[in-house]
Amino acid sequence: MKAFKTVVDKEMNHDGFKMTFANGNTISVMFGPYTYSDSGETTAEVAAWNEEGYWMMFQDGKWIVVGTGSEVMPRQTPEQVAEMISELSKL
Repeated sequence: MKAFKTVVDKEMNHDGFKMTFANGNTISVMFGPYTYSDSGETTAEVAAWNEEGYWMMFQDGKWIVVGTGSEVMPRQTPEQVAEMISELSKL
């Protein structure tokens, strides 16, 4: 599995990237008109899941497993995304 993957969805008109860490956790950062962001001007939509495929949320500086579903974290700033990436890679 590749550690980095660029995502370009022309049908949905948004771009982004995914990163999978050595610990098996994956983070997806998406931006565009049909995401919970301002099309990447200042925010992005973020989703994360663990190696088992369970979705995760970042709350109060910690990652928690929320189970199955499709929970995303809307309108995240670059600073928030950087913190999420850093903390998810350390689990």
